[in-house]
Amino acid sequence: MCGIIGCVNDEAVAPILLRGLKRVEYRGYDSAGVATVSESVIRVTKAAGRIDDIERKYGLSTLTGTTGIAHTRWATHGGVTDRNAHPHTSCRERVAIVHNGIIENYLELKKQLRAKGHIFKSETDSEVIAHLIEAEYHQVKDPVKATILAAKKLKGQYAFAALFQDAPELITGARKDAPLLIGVGDTKNFIASDVLAFIEYTDRTIFLDNQEVVKVTNRSVEIFDMNGRSVKRKPTQVAWELADLSKMDYAHYTLKEIHEQPKTVVSAMMQNEEKLAEFVEKIRGARSVFVTAAGTSYHAGLLLKYRLERDAAIRCEVTLAGEFREHSEFVDGGSVVIALSQSGETADLLEAIREAKKKGAKVLSLVNAAGSTLARESDLTLLLNCGPEVGVAATKSFTAQVVVANLIVDNLVGSRNGRGEEVARMVEEALSSEPTVKEIARMYRERSDFYFIGRGYHYPMALEGALKMKELSYIHAEGMAASELKHGTLALIEDGTPVVVINPRGETHADTLSNAEELKARGARVIGISDEPSEVYTHFIKIPRAKESLTPVLEAIPLQLMAYWTAVEKRNDPDYPRNLAKSVTVK
Repeated sequence: MCGIIGCVNDEAVAPILLRGLKRVEYRGYDSAGVATVSESVIRVTKAAGRIDDIERKYGLSTLTGTTGIAHTRWATHGGVTDRNAHPHTSCRERVAIVHNGIIENYLELKKQLRAKGHIFKSETDSEVIAHLIEAEYHQVKDPVKATILAAKKLKGQYAFAALFQDAPELITGARKDAPLLIGVGDTKNFIASDVLAFIEYTDRTIFLDNQEVVKVTNRSVEIFDMNGRSVKRKPTQVAWELADLSKMDYAHYTLKEIHEQPKTVVSAMMQNEEKLAEFVEKIRGARSVFVTAAGTSYHAGLLLKYRLERDAAIRCEVTLAGEFREHSEFVDGGSVVIALSQSGETADLLEAIREAKKKGAKVLSLVNAAGSTLARESDLTLLLNCGPEVGVAATKSFTAQVVVANLIVDNLVGSRNGRGEEVARMVEEALSSEPTVKEIARMYRERSDFYFIGRGYHYPMALEGALKMKELSYIHAEGMAASELKHGTLALIEDGTPVVVINPRGETHADTLSNAEELKARGARVIGISDEPSEVYTHFIKIPRAKESLTPVLEAIPLQLMAYWTAVEKRNDPDYPRNLAKSVTVK
């Protein structure tokens, strides 16, 4: 959830940390802080609030020193307060740490440390790490050994970086079930939770594996296992484009990423043919196929299930990642499990694929981040190729998942879903609905409830539309199958209730139109998303006519825009919706 960056440099490090911190603010934006070490003193500046506000008030970038760590927090343990912000220091302020994850045994450790005289300043689970390392360092006088000994006592998930008063030339770090990686430069090296933190300075990256510890100086990187043995690993080059990290002329990253989709659907379609063929053959040869994902990716998984079953005659089960273990009885060595994710670091999803691998299943993944834990632990991966997605609400990564899922099924059945430029043109046409959507958002911004309905292949899009509306506008929204209206939901419809009806032409069109009539008769304001107008619709949002398999990509555009513009009308920040973070790295 949280954003970590550390750097060892040969010049002032705080301005570099601040730039990196801003790039990972999407991972957590409750509070932020920086710690540097200079003249044998660890200096910490931190506060609750957004990074720019903290910088204006306290001057994060003015801290002196060539070695430092920084953090932007999404609260798990302890409220959003200045004292709970990271970095955290040990009693004597000889050690400072930043941490992402959850330490499950922190209360037990805290009790033990207090008995030895340690005094805690925060309510967080993270602070115990600083005290543990200080206690071990007092005994062994070696930063790496102290880090290993402390990490061995932690239960739960963690990625952390540590700064030492007595060793101003280095940073140590450790990870277990949370992302941590190294950026390798010429005169500066980095430790971070996300490649975006340091991509401005280097694209050479080392991805730490589970239960590894690292020592970073400005000229060297040394990796160790939990027994202190050296681990050799060469850097890999990542391909994130710096230009993609700018908002350009857009007010928010979310809007920029919505408008990038004519390009990103094309890049998602550009898959290695051999790898795609191998992916398809593993599905074709499986005795059983399971799909698992969370959030928006789960909705893409439902669409994949629909096409696998209807078009390829392959039975498929879709399970929320957090529920996978409870539904994995039939997963075995003849199974293929397909995991969908933007970040490749979602804790529930990683737990699900590890459970699947324990049972002998092959794990295939669709993921955006090439070096992510999911990509590294999968037997085979297809990348979404849509570039970094900063907005917390998934937009371009969702349409990329749908496009890649279509490629898989098309290859299974021997058909094609259209050329890239044709798909891009249709997405561009769908974006032309923005003025209409913007006006609808203005009209219904004060409503307390929104409903989204669809049938068949369009039902997952009703779920996705409702999720986007909840995430960004904070309006209660519910997505449902149109066929379920008469089984209870019609009781909630009042005069003026907005209902989005996702209803392009096809085999479900007539039945869904009948449901829209029933809604209208009870006072609903029917917002139709379709390639064909109808008098039933109070408002009509036109999308291009397309093959059914492409319609979710086109439907997604007005649904995303509706959530975005409703959020703007309500003066919410659509890039950083309250209580949410981009990558859910804790369970």
